[in-house]
Amino acid sequence: MKTKLLFITALTTFSFSSCKKDYQCVCTNASTGNVHYGDKMEANVYTKKAAEETCKNNNNLSAGSLKDCHLEDYK
Repeated sequence: MKTKLLFITALTTFSFSSCKKDYQCVCTNASTGNVHYGDKMEANVYTKKAAEETCKNNNNLSAGSLKDCHLEDYK
């Protein structure tokens, strides 16, 4: 009975956890065309959307010096 309860507890714990991946915000310098690699971000299924929006906001915050900001898998 204890083994069965332990197995069910472990299964439940793993079902609520999600794998986190490392992403990096990548932008292009508008004037030179050079690629700019930003900070590494760790996100899961639920937080990836927020990380994408944060990365895309770099287009607006950089006063036009960065363009085409998007999230890529961290290499």
